[in-house]
Amino acid sequence: MTTTLAAVAGQIRRGTRAELTRVGGARSILLYGLIPGAVLLPLVITLGVATVAERFASISGSIQVTSVTTTNSVYWVITFTVMIWAVVAAYAQATAERGALGEIARHLYPRRWTGLVSRWIAYGTGAALCSAALVALVMAILPTFFPKVYSGVDIGSAEGVRFLVSVPVFAVCAVGIGIGLAAIVGHPAGTVVALLGWAYVIENAISLVPEGYTLQSYMPFLNGTYGTGQELAFMPPWGRTGGLVYCGVVALVLFLLGCVALTLRVRRTGSRAPSSAVRAALAGRRAARPS
Repeated sequence: MTTTLAAVAGQIRRGTRAELTRVGGARSILLYGLIPGAVLLPLVITLGVATVAERFASISGSIQVTSVTTTNSVYWVITFTVMIWAVVAAYAQATAERGALGEIARHLYPRRWTGLVSRWIAYGTGAALCSAALVALVMAILPTFFPKVYSGVDIGSAEGVRFLVSVPVFAVCAVGIGIGLAAIVGHPAGTVVALLGWAYVIENAISLVPEGYTLQSYMPFLNGTYGTGQELAFMPPWGRTGGLVYCGVVALVLFLLGCVALTLRVRRTGSRAPSSAVRAALAGRRAARPS
């Protein structure tokens, strides 16, 4: 038992290090995906909107600009940072099971679910740290440089502290949903379409069907967003903390289903047999032998 646990822990540790290595590099998804999408984009939109609002607030006349409270100050961080980390994690999971990388993983990680755990640790930690830093940065910048509109934003208030804690938690849950969905779908493009369609289309459009508002209360991303403290025209029956807990439960269930789906898929395709790359190499050696 001790040996098995040590082997599992070793696989997860190696998988986490490998994923952190994979995400870096000069042409990596860190530079071309996470930094521009999860960091720069929400900052640019937030500061751009704040600049325009502050300008209008400084113009005397009939234009009235409503002051922004803490509960509406980090909307773009929640919208873009959290979802882009989830999409990147989902894409990483889907691509890790295909092609040459999937062939290597079949032999290095016989317990395939350990790869999912490693990715949730790697990307979940990154999403939590990134979102926490951006939340703190935005709530510090807005009232300092845009006081006419954002003077009500207070990082030390109960709402500000909740953002600092709950947005990283929501980011970890979103990453878990993305990885679990990727393991179930098993295709990179299909996974990204399913994840974005779910978060931005289904969760909003479902209110248009009969009993739609009841169904909408069970949507995980809306529950997670509401649970951070962000103001929404959406109120699940279990409150803010309950919404965040519900999002976490959905993430865990999808993650476990993804582990089961991946294990069954690998067994069905015969992961214990030599991979296609190994078979091709062996065939090439046999063909090169002198007769």
